[in-house]
Amino acid sequence: MINSAIVVLNWNDWRNTIDCLESIYQNDGNFDVFLIDNGSNFENIQRISDWHNGKLLSNRKFIKPKIKNYNKLIFMHLKDNIFNKKKNMRNLYIFRNQKNLGLTSGLNQAYSFLIRNKYDYILRIDNDFIIPKDYFKKITKTIKPKDIASASPKIMHAYIKKSVWFKGFKMQWSYLKFQRTMNLKKKRYFDNQNLNKIIETDAISGCCSIYKSYILKKSGLGDEDFFYGPEDIELSYRLKKYGRLVCNQKIKTFHKIGRSSSIAKKEDRIFETTYGFLILIKKIGTLTDKLFGYSFFIIRGLYYFFFLKNHEKKQGYFKALKFFFERNEK
Repeated sequence: MINSAIVVLNWNDWRNTIDCLESIYQNDGNFDVFLIDNGSNFENIQRISDWHNGKLLSNRKFIKPKIKNYNKLIFMHLKDNIFNKKKNMRNLYIFRNQKNLGLTSGLNQAYSFLIRNKYDYILRIDNDFIIPKDYFKKITKTIKPKDIASASPKIMHAYIKKSVWFKGFKMQWSYLKFQRTMNLKKKRYFDNQNLNKIIETDAISGCCSIYKSYILKKSGLGDEDFFYGPEDIELSYRLKKYGRLVCNQKIKTFHKIGRSSSIAKKEDRIFETTYGFLILIKKIGTLTDKLFGYSFFIIRGLYYFFFLKNHEKKQGYFKALKFFFERNEK
């Protein structure tokens, strides 16, 4: 039997988390769910426990559960083990961190645990996702061929009707040279009958993805230089050495984009996003990418200095530039 694990990360966002968990457990199949709590307050854990005990309902706007289709809630430590006879029981395992380690470090804790405990498939589903009831069956079938290392579904905007957020990714020549971080006015793609294939992609969308654990072990886990984003593009760069990356556009998932952003301060989000893309250029970019990419960030910084009125955004951006170039000046 294939052992499958679904990883969900939570940080002070129990509302989205229980919606996500509810949608996961509407799926049939043999799997376990591992919730990594990144230093949330006690209320978050209590609310998730209340949901599991039937005392709290998920948001019926997104998910209308037909059955209570989950097993036990179990608090675990990273040094614990799960033996084969206990796997695929549809349990919800919770690991608690004392502080927010960041998305990549939190996920790596789960990945390391699952690889050590010999799970075959590792599915990552971020807590602001709603997945359909046939997701598990279809995405595990997608990754089954030996030549496929990782896969993502088609991802829709949960709040913009028929708008596609991810349909596969093509690394354009300009991507690392002229990166537009936090661009909320980017071109929208609307779902249509042509977006109904399994296609190769230059990168999976980490926020909703599946991996073969032995390949993840070979490629190395997420790079913890990224607190969050765009760690999935860097990881994809390594995964491609061991197999194809695909997007199954026949599977439609829903991403509540931006709904969890209010939890973190805007200055912090801008800092991490800016710094993350600078790190990405450094790690996978060519010399030309670095020349143009770094210059573009500096020129945009000059524009922000003179014209940007949003103080938090300006502060976060300049802190990221300063931090990056001071750490990489040698």
